Amino acid sequence: MGLLVDPLLMALRVGKDPLDYINEARAQKRQAMKRRFQEYNPNEKFVDRFERVDEKFYLIIFSADWCSDCHVYVPSLAKTLLIAKNNMIAARVVDYDNYRDIADELNVKAVPTMIVFDKNWREVGRFVETPRKSGTVEEDICMIMESKKDNLKA
Repeated sequence: MGLLVDPLLMALRVGKDPLDYINEARAQKRQAMKRRFQEYNPNEKFVDRFERVDEKFYLIIFSADWCSDCHVYVPSLAKTLLIAKNNMIAARVVDYDNYRDIADELNVKAVPTMIVFDKNWREVGRFVETPRKSGTVEEDICMIMESKKDNLKA
C-alpha cells in the first residue's frame, strides 16, 4: 500500500476528535451516538490491546450523518480509545459528505471507512462498513495494527 502524505495531512487537519464529532453531530444523530457511547461497554481485552500499542498509528475515520453503521461504530471505537488513553493512536473523524475530495484521494467508497496508517504514513489496512475479520470494530482495528510487526509490547 502506497504512501499518501497529502490526503493524510488534509484528513488530520480537517478531521475532528471522535468525541467532538459525536458532540457536534446534528441533534437527532447526536443523541443516538451519545447514547451508544454512554451505553457501550468495550471488551477489556481490546482496551488492553489498544493500551499496549507502542508505535504511532493514524486512524482516519470517514463518517456521514445519514449512515446508521457510523452511528454504531464511531461511538464504540471512540469509547474504547478514550478508555485506552494511548496517545500513540491519533484518531480523526472526517465528514465524508463535506470532504469528498479527500475521500476520493484515499479511495473511500463507503462509510464508515476507517483507515489505519503507520508512523511512516503508509496505509496498513482499512475497516469498511462492518466488521469483516471479527465481531467488533475494535477487534478489526486491533488486527490491522497488529498486522504490522513489533507494534505491541510483549
